[in-house]
Amino acid sequence: MNRIKRLRLSIPLWNMPSDPVKAIWWFFHWLLQVLVRFFWLPILIMAIYEAYSNGLVGGIFNGLVSGIVTVFVGLFVWAVLYGVLIVVNVTTGISRAVSDVKRMQQQQNDFLHQTYAPFMGGGSGPAREDRVVEGTITDLDEERQRRRRE
Repeated sequence: MNRIKRLRLSIPLWNMPSDPVKAIWWFFHWLLQVLVRFFWLPILIMAIYEAYSNGLVGGIFNGLVSGIVTVFVGLFVWAVLYGVLIVVNVTTGISRAVSDVKRMQQQQNDFLHQTYAPFMGGGSGPAREDRVVEGTITDLDEERQRRRRE
């Protein structure tokens, strides 16, 4: 049970966002994390396969050399994937920090506008209205039919 729990903890959590564009980038990031964490498995399988197949054809020494070369190539590919994951994590962190700062600035501006606008003569202008989208599918169909009649 302990191994299963460790395996389950090594897989990143599945917290996919509801926004489709963010979900695609999130999935690629999640997949990259899984690849980096479990890339030792394909390296091990390919090293054993190369050592066995080349050992049958060219002898034990050639099999061992090809298995070792396969391990080094696999470790190089894993290092490249790990580097890409580090770059993605850093850029994601920077992006989150920038968006948090923008959000806090917007909240501060909204608070200051609401607090000091009546004292600065801003109360006489038109009130800022939230964007409202009206209409339903049936309304649109009725509008299309009315236009076709005209």
